[in-house]
Amino acid sequence: MKNRHVLRQYATKSILPLLILLLVISSMFSASAARSDEVMVEYFYEDGCLKCQQTSPVIDSVIGRLESINYTSHNVATSYSIMKGYGVYTVPAIVINKSTVIAYSDYDGDDILLESLLVEAIENAPAIPANGTLPLAKNVDGSVTSFELSPLIVLITGLLAGFNPCLLAVMAFLASVTISSNGGKKEMLVVIGGFCAGIFTTYMIFGISFLKAVTIFPGSRDSITLFMTVLIGVLGIWHIYDAYHLKRHSRSTFKTPGSIVSFMDSIHGKNALALSFFAGGLFSLVKAPCVGAVYLSILDMLIARTNLLEGAVYLFLYNFGVVLPVLGLGVFLAFGMSPETVMQFREKRRSGIRFVTGVVLLLLALLLYFNVI
Repeated sequence: MKNRHVLRQYATKSILPLLILLLVISSMFSASAARSDEVMVEYFYEDGCLKCQQTSPVIDSVIGRLESINYTSHNVATSYSIMKGYGVYTVPAIVINKSTVIAYSDYDGDDILLESLLVEAIENAPAIPANGTLPLAKNVDGSVTSFELSPLIVLITGLLAGFNPCLLAVMAFLASVTISSNGGKKEMLVVIGGFCAGIFTTYMIFGISFLKAVTIFPGSRDSITLFMTVLIGVLGIWHIYDAYHLKRHSRSTFKTPGSIVSFMDSIHGKNALALSFFAGGLFSLVKAPCVGAVYLSILDMLIARTNLLEGAVYLFLYNFGVVLPVLGLGVFLAFGMSPETVMQFREKRRSGIRFVTGVVLLLLALLLYFNVI
């Protein structure tokens, strides 16, 4: 009898831990199943955004009546990097299970359509990636929001903008002025360096101030974007017209005031660096329709895609790209290239350059207006 009692005690002690282990495993599987049924909804908004104010109540209504929703709202002022990780650059935006995006363009202010899209996206939500990687989010219509500014794209755009007839003309003019005043290679490099620094500094100050203003007054973003898009289109038409005018009359409608020409004519001697720096800044402002049109399109894209710090980095790269061809040309002029050679090239090619620039600006305006880029 004693042996049976011992065996019974042993069996009880052995089975009890096994039952506890089975209960723990069962509860873990139940929790895992519950989590797998849970849908993650992330809403990206910005303070002062009227479209966001219209969208928020609809989201709250849908989330309030559905179960198993893990809902999080993100202010892009502090969560822009998260939104960018999904390939999304404008607010308001809703991301379901890190995969499906509902953008404002999908419902265009229609609250009923937004509600329908959100319910459908939640009910048919794909599984959240198990490996922790974030796939490029897809819009509800299946299109991928793939366009993204990169440092290389911005730098190349700046380089292309630097090959500008207006800049070529003024560089050749400065070189000829330096030569005529018996200035040597060193003075020519100083003048060209100062001029480029003036252009770079002016565009950096203007660009950062502009992005800062949009950050302070986020409600004005849509109006500013629309205004800049229209302005880019107008400048594109102007460039195309100027190409025609150059062909017909051999002179440009982008005229440099005589006072600016006289001022540049006096850049030499001890104050050459300061005067050329000031001339570069002045030239950037006076010749903005000629030189700054592409810059406006870059600013327009940066408004919706970057925060202030990241925008400043992109502006630095773009402005460096703009002045790099000018600096290169200046070095060639200082070491033997004739200003007349530059002027001949400019006269021969400026109509074509102007026309291509105009077409590119019009294309950019259309792409910006329809939120393609």
